[in-house]
Amino acid sequence: MNDLIAQLIGEYPLAAVSGLSTADGMPVHLPLILETSAQPRDLSHARLIGHMARRTLTRPPEAGPIDVEVMFSGPQGYVSPEVAGDRGWIPTWNYARVWARGALNFSENLTGSGLEVLVEAMEKARAKPWQISESGPRAEALKKHIIGFEITNLTFRPSFKLGQGETPAVFDKIVSNHPDRDLARWMRLHAASASSVQVLQENPA
Repeated sequence: MNDLIAQLIGEYPLAAVSGLSTADGMPVHLPLILETSAQPRDLSHARLIGHMARRTLTRPPEAGPIDVEVMFSGPQGYVSPEVAGDRGWIPTWNYARVWARGALNFSENLTGSGLEVLVEAMEKARAKPWQISESGPRAEALKKHIIGFEITNLTFRPSFKLGQGETPAVFDKIVSNHPDRDLARWMRLHAASASSVQVLQENPA
């Protein structure tokens, strides 16, 4: 399951962060990058890297760690009996999301490096990835108005509702016919991961 958690955060990095002392008390939406250990499936020492505008802070950055909750929302959508190929089938709503809790610490040292981590992650699939250095002095001016942070001591709670006990035949019809191809792809990913977990449980090493 850890591989799905990491993949969802990588594909849907914009998170709703609750617990920050902002002016209106509402969750703040921020793009976060997950950094793991050398083993991608090991999230025990993972951290989330991000940055935010200084003007939204209502407490000094050096005040100490802040307990926060983070929610990453992946694909979601209605599943009609039409795509299941059975008018007697009950419709449902599928979704994939990941909750996390941890301690947020602001760091001046992460302001620049955090930006670079974000840009590198977002640009890496492009034929010619853009680099911050190409912006010249504008990036340095921007850094004065933001501050980097890390969220550590993370605990993750995935919430994947990507099926409701369909037969393999109905599941295949839904995946083949659903108009949201990203949701269909995640249904496949989750089904494959669940099957792997079941095999490991039935055949422990």
